Amino acid sequence: MVKRVNIPVEWREHFHPRHGGIPGPRPVLDEDAARRARDWARVARPIAEEMLEHERTVPELGKAVRAWLDGEPDPAGAAAAAAVAVKYLEDVDGAAFLDAWVLDHGLAFAACAVTEVSSIELGPVPRPMTSDSGGVVWLVSYAHDDPPRGWRGEIRRAICDDHVAAGRWIAGDTVVKRLRTLLAAAPDAEYRDAVARLAAHRGDAWRRCTASYLVPTERAWTDESLDDPSGLSVLDHEHVLCSLSRAAHVNRIGWIPVTPAVIGTLLDGLGSDAFPLLGRALGYPYDDADETRPIVVRALLEIADEEIFPVLLDHMGEKGVPAALQEAAERYPELALRVLAPLADNGTTRGLQAAGLLRGLLYTEPGLAEAPPSGAVEALLPRPAVPDGGDLPGVLAGKPAHSAKVDWADPALLPRILTRGRDRALPVNATRCLLNLLAKKAPDVMAVREFCDRHSLAEFSWALFQRWYAVGAPTRHNWALAQLGLIGDDTTVRRLSPLIKIWPGEGAGSRAAAALDVLAQIGSDVALTHLFELTRRGRYKGLKAKATRKIDEIAAARGITPDALADRAVPDFGLDAQGALVLDYGPRRFTVTFDRQLVPLVVEPNGKVRKSAPKPGPKDDPALAPAAHALFTGLKKDLRTIADQEIKRLEKAMTTRRSWTPDDFRTLFVAHPLMGHIVRRLVWITDGGTAFRVAEDRTCADVDGAPFTPAPDARIGIAHPILLDDLDAWAELFAGYEILQPFAQLGRPVYRLTADERAAHRLARVEGLVLSYGKAKGHSQGRWESVDAAGEFAGGWLARRDPAGLYVVAGLSPGLSYYMYGEGEDQKINVLWAGPAPAHAPKDSVPLGEIDPVTMSEAVHDLVHSAST
Repeated sequence: MVKRVNIPVEWREHFHPRHGGIPGPRPVLDEDAARRARDWARVARPIAEEMLEHERTVPELGKAVRAWLDGEPDPAGAAAAAAVAVKYLEDVDGAAFLDAWVLDHGLAFAACAVTEVSSIELGPVPRPMTSDSGGVVWLVSYAHDDPPRGWRGEIRRAICDDHVAAGRWIAGDTVVKRLRTLLAAAPDAEYRDAVARLAAHRGDAWRRCTASYLVPTERAWTDESLDDPSGLSVLDHEHVLCSLSRAAHVNRIGWIPVTPAVIGTLLDGLGSDAFPLLGRALGYPYDDADETRPIVVRALLEIADEEIFPVLLDHMGEKGVPAALQEAAERYPELALRVLAPLADNGTTRGLQAAGLLRGLLYTEPGLAEAPPSGAVEALLPRPAVPDGGDLPGVLAGKPAHSAKVDWADPALLPRILTRGRDRALPVNATRCLLNLLAKKAPDVMAVREFCDRHSLAEFSWALFQRWYAVGAPTRHNWALAQLGLIGDDTTVRRLSPLIKIWPGEGAGSRAAAALDVLAQIGSDVALTHLFELTRRGRYKGLKAKATRKIDEIAAARGITPDALADRAVPDFGLDAQGALVLDYGPRRFTVTFDRQLVPLVVEPNGKVRKSAPKPGPKDDPALAPAAHALFTGLKKDLRTIADQEIKRLEKAMTTRRSWTPDDFRTLFVAHPLMGHIVRRLVWITDGGTAFRVAEDRTCADVDGAPFTPAPDARIGIAHPILLDDLDAWAELFAGYEILQPFAQLGRPVYRLTADERAAHRLARVEGLVLSYGKAKGHSQGRWESVDAAGEFAGGWLARRDPAGLYVVAGLSPGLSYYMYGEGEDQKINVLWAGPAPAHAPKDSVPLGEIDPVTMSEAVHDLVHSAST
């Protein structure tokens, strides 16, 4: 059963109506045209009589023409006689024969005659064109002053090799559309009679195609036409589309022409089942897409199908689609809520669009959200009303100026901004003033930050950003992204970072770069930590390079190195001085601690350890418990980003011999609420060679447990095991205390050079090792490098720099390709040497013993391990 949908009124004068469907404009039969057709038929009678007697004329057609000429109402004969008149008389309008047939013999007869004429051809079967030995095709024409009888040839059925069907001028688009319109408007009995009589005139693919178009209610006939498309000659693909009448037909159609006539007819014939065709049409690369897209979108909006939301979301960057999506949500709010709620703010561009759309919908119709709403929907609902605040800052007072830049940002569809006490909110006009300030990126926004609740301000900021995406994120309003840096907070950072990672893959690389500026402008420890993560992870080299430049800019502005900036950018996440966090549920309290990988764990009062915070229960405080649960959830999410990053950063510090002053060591690590959990799991060492650890009470002790205080002028680093003369004792101590390390330190493989190797200029024990292409390429983009003095990719070597500036160089054969990743030839290490600069062959080499022992041990470990896996 077809589910009917509306067809826009202005399309109805163009579409192809069907019996039982939406009525179309009823055509008026033309008496004058019918009279002219009868006259032409009389003039053409001698020609028709001559041709029907031709020896090659198909007998059944010859018989039908004779019957028609003798006065019998034979549709095939009428069709052939009309074809003769059109072809051999001058200035004959083939369309006029339809009027004559209907007026003289009725609608059913006319339908049969038009169907017959679609497969009638006149004259001999065309011969295939052939060329002579020189490749030339000769066309020969004959002229006769007194042509012989029968020169016009026979009356026959059309074949595929015919160039132009004779019936095209009689059963073409205009005629069959008029006839179909007449059939659509006919009384049921007359229509059934036409269908019954047409059944006897469907003898070949051409006639079947015409019949299925004229009476599309006969679905089995349409099935046959789809099975055999060879009948498309007089009619075309558009007429096939206008014959569709059930869902099974849709999957058999690919491309569709987009016009009000075709799209309106599809809606009439298929109803809601037309949706898949329309959805596919929206994605076709039409040359005139800006003209066809509004037609498709308007048709989609007529169908109450929840798939309209994902379909339109897929095309949000195209003109007119954001407005259509907004209209779809307003037409079908329940469907919008059901489909968009699971997407809202899920860390994707689509989630942004869904959230912005839903928030506007829920602010307009808050009753849509059923009780209790899902978490995603609840976050988008308007908050309880509070009174307007007074004593506003001067920048928010007065009547807001009208600005086209902010017209799309209706304060009524955004959360209200609370003042510092959270018991008052900015009036609407003050919010409009703020929007104007944000659009101008005015420094006066700082006064608003002081006056308003920061969390409320950040929530408004993010909702504004969502709204911008819901209206298509037009580039002329890019300030909606920039304003996140003015009034956003750490929550903004956590929401924005996943989007930055995916935008380059969606063709929004410039937007990702602008978002890096937002993180830098927010400037908090959390923001910097996420910036650092973007320099290390991600699929897009360009984005990582831009993030690195941004970090360098921030560090330079502060007069420190990027590494020192990373040290100072680790958030404390609200942990107390002991590195703990208490989750207060009212009658219940839980303590948060961390494992060796900085994964947060919840400890119950009885000592039981949980991986997550318990859900608030009915006996818990209704305000404290949800806030505590949300606090732990946010902490866990942040630490997924930060923990691994910080652990790898410390491991790199060990292998590159970074060191700190005692004051920095204590401030940045020992006393830091989060980093202190890692510090106690490592062995540290001074530049004088004294190794020590940090105890639970944050004091330092050597391997024997004796207290130790580094000298004020000492440098402190993470001890590489090759530097520990008492390595076994340290390993035994940590095992005894059951201290698990965050990365391999005491158990790390160590490669010491022998005395002979220290004096040598090449390391024979690694020469001849073979690395897979992927391993070698990975090294060139990690701790090793493969670039020459000009910064160009070299590929013939891997080089690793030690703290003094010397290089360990591994020569490769056949060498790496700049463009090739993953698959490639295995790489053989031809030579391993050391010198002041890498090169294809040893140059100015130095004894291997001059290389820092940590650098050499790590280099040998990388190559040996990679060759064995």
